[in-house]
Amino acid sequence: MTEPHRLRKTFQCCSGFFSAKSRQEEGDDDSYDALHNEDVHESMYATEQLSRALTDRKLDEEEDDEDETPEVYTGTSDEQQQQQPRPPPTRRRSSVSSSIQKYKFWDKDFKQERTKILTQFLINYVFLIIGFTGVLCIYTGSYYQRDTRFKNLKMGVFIADQNVGDLPNIVGQTIEYFFTNVSTVQAAGDFHIWNHTTLADVAASHNNTITEEVYRQIHHQKFWAAFYVHENATLDWYQAMVTQSQTFNPVQSLMEAVYETGRDFNGVNVYIVSIINQLLQGYNEFIPQSGLVGHMLETLNSTQVLGVINNAPQLVTVIPTFAINDLIPVTNPVFAATMQLGGIYIVVMTFFLQVFCFRINMYLASKLSGGQFILSKLLTTQVSYLFISLAFIVLNTAFQLPFSGAFGHSGFLVIWMFAFLLMSSIGSIIEILVLVAFALKPPLLGFVLLYMVVLNISPVLAPIALCPSFYRYGYAMPLKNFYDLVQVAYFDSWKGMMGRNIGVLIAWIVVTNAMMPFVFKWLAKAKAKKEAKAKAEKLK
Repeated sequence: MTEPHRLRKTFQCCSGFFSAKSRQEEGDDDSYDALHNEDVHESMYATEQLSRALTDRKLDEEEDDEDETPEVYTGTSDEQQQQQPRPPPTRRRSSVSSSIQKYKFWDKDFKQERTKILTQFLINYVFLIIGFTGVLCIYTGSYYQRDTRFKNLKMGVFIADQNVGDLPNIVGQTIEYFFTNVSTVQAAGDFHIWNHTTLADVAASHNNTITEEVYRQIHHQKFWAAFYVHENATLDWYQAMVTQSQTFNPVQSLMEAVYETGRDFNGVNVYIVSIINQLLQGYNEFIPQSGLVGHMLETLNSTQVLGVINNAPQLVTVIPTFAINDLIPVTNPVFAATMQLGGIYIVVMTFFLQVFCFRINMYLASKLSGGQFILSKLLTTQVSYLFISLAFIVLNTAFQLPFSGAFGHSGFLVIWMFAFLLMSSIGSIIEILVLVAFALKPPLLGFVLLYMVVLNISPVLAPIALCPSFYRYGYAMPLKNFYDLVQVAYFDSWKGMMGRNIGVLIAWIVVTNAMMPFVFKWLAKAKAKKEAKAKAEKLK
């Protein structure tokens, strides 16, 4: 349908809308069926131009085909037709003066159209309800019974305290009892107990001290958090009481809780820190009943006990607890915007890029052959991703987010490339889904964006270990891998998973771009088949 013809029909429809009881003065050939018109959708994604480009047909060839179509024999020769008087010229009545007949909604003559409209509404409702149900189930399902899966979080309990001569490791035994025998603690995580021997062996294999090895286990993401009882904790406390030390502080000197916010900005802030606080609250209720201070006083003679009570009461009147040690703290609040929704902005912008490029695609498809069109489209799309991802990183830098955490001044380029990989992988997926949705049912295009956002964000806002098993698909999603990469670049978290993260993004880019020519070819064939069918029906 040409542009003037479409405008004329639109004006005709509007003209009829504002006339109360006008009659149609022309035939049905110009009737405008708004419920089933697909020309607008077809022009949106250049399927007509795409069909010509991929089938190597030009407008001149199509016009020649129409000229070669045999005409029906009427029984008169050309000379006889020339001798016959020509009929008077007929002028087509202006479509502006004619309009579609108008009815009241409950008129009997409008019954068929009324049924058609109501049926279309019901079909739309079914699609919308099913679509939104899927979206809500995927997103809300990631939160379902999340508190029952805290036991999936791997936690380390590193007890470096050991017996020294006749002095037992009282502090270490008390902490081990708390994590192994208190029922409420067992539901807060999957606790792995390491004694001094295990810690010393692992530390020696990595040429580390015991404290360095504990930090290494957390940094290398072996555990979400570690509850570390220092080496010789009981001995240090005992010696402080014997010497009646005024500087030793049992509250902060014997144990520490270790974690890294930079490992997972969202997950650690929301869940790991909360679990640690709950455990410490339970510990503060448990420790007065454990007899820890009494057992420590039993290691002293009566004279030493009186000396501690009189001269250093702070050594026995306070409760030893875990000092909080965040190895990679994130203090800039602006990171919350980038780490929570920054990736979603990239997904949305990628979708809008497809919309903005519609006219460019139409022009390229009308001028280039099939292979050249696909190649040029892939190249121009990648260049667009490069510039838009640059804009994303520049805006983050404008809000003073430091990019030199892991890679120095090169961090800007590294994060830019990470954003480009995300846009390229997500964009190719979106484009394929848009083409398929467009061919099957164009109104589904909105769900392409919605589902891409929900499928990508659901496994990101919390550790996947806290989600149902279904959400393990998140390890293969572009946004999850991008999220892990930018945390390395911004926070200098462990780099050990970078290869896998980059590999997943590149795999999406390669596979989806390799599929693109086949999807274009399928769409072009579907369009050509539809046109051939319409032409055959016209000849009948």
